[in-house]
Amino acid sequence: MAKKIKIMHNSSTFADMETESDNVGALRSELSLSSGDTVNVNGTVASDNTSLEEDAFVAVVSNNKTGG
Repeated sequence: MAKKIKIMHNSSTFADMETESDNVGALRSELSLSSGDTVNVNGTVASDNTSLEEDAFVAVVSNNKTGG
């Protein structure tokens, strides 16, 4: 069943998204995320087994970013 989450991926703000994914691992597949990307759920670094709940805040951070 689809659930709504708030996601920040390739942007500077959170956006509404509907997903069928039940956990971070499934979301990685759905969004074709790199294994090097870090995923935070509700402000905490998440493993692939972390559950995704309705209205969760999900931020994807690419580890290949540089700058300062």
